[in-house]
Amino acid sequence: RPSFERILHLCHYRFAYCSAAMTSLFARTSKPAAAFSSQKVTGRQVILQRPVSRAAVRAMASLKVYVKGDPATNTLLDCPFCHRVLLTLETKHVPYDKEYIDVANKPDWLQERSGGKVPVVNDGDFWLADSDKIVEWLEQSHPSPSMASSVPADVTGSFFGAFRGLLMASAEEAADKKAAFLGELAKVEAYLAAHGPFFGGDTLDASDAAMAPKMYHALTALGHFKGLVLDPSKFPAVSKYRELMKEQPAWKATDYGQEAVVQGWAAHGAQ
Repeated sequence: RPSFERILHLCHYRFAYCSAAMTSLFARTSKPAAAFSSQKVTGRQVILQRPVSRAAVRAMASLKVYVKGDPATNTLLDCPFCHRVLLTLETKHVPYDKEYIDVANKPDWLQERSGGKVPVVNDGDFWLADSDKIVEWLEQSHPSPSMASSVPADVTGSFFGAFRGLLMASAEEAADKKAAFLGELAKVEAYLAAHGPFFGGDTLDASDAAMAPKMYHALTALGHFKGLVLDPSKFPAVSKYRELMKEQPAWKATDYGQEAVVQGWAAHGAQ
């Protein structure tokens, strides 16, 4: 017959498991459900402690997300595609654990799994690379809250390419590349003005998860390397969008900072 201590241990484990599950159950709310720890045991009485953090909930998770970062300091670094996946996870309140990959010293297994690219997700025997495929899988496996997007592809599809074109442009190309980038930004402005404040209207959708990091990189890097400053009077909807995104809990939980963006693009040859 199992001892009282064994029964108590099993109860503790099940309680922790249920706490993580509650996070998904209440995913429609703006705040994830609180998980509680039951660390102290006095006689036969279990004393519940205060709600634990998101990080503690993630410790219970089986889903691992491999992203660009510094494993020596456990620091998240710049990657708009990793950021996209992390924003999706946070918005859907999916418990996960981050694993940082030094992209200058990639492990052999990453080359085998994804050709050396991040992000990669792993859950038991399941592995998946490529942010497009990952967010599609997350929408299917964690449908609530839905992040399905109805934004036409031509609104956002050429934005990142136009940004890179301007960032890496020669002096002779700069004027044409700047005009091309501002044209793509104008498409975003028009859509947000008509349908915003977010791409998903009043809530974040898959287009927000994809575009917010790209806009962050573009406007940070172009401001630093090319002196491009966004004029709020010409792009009021984009300016409002950027300010509102900064206040989103999902963004605050995944922001790596502008310095990391600048350093990352400098490593790619921006100057």
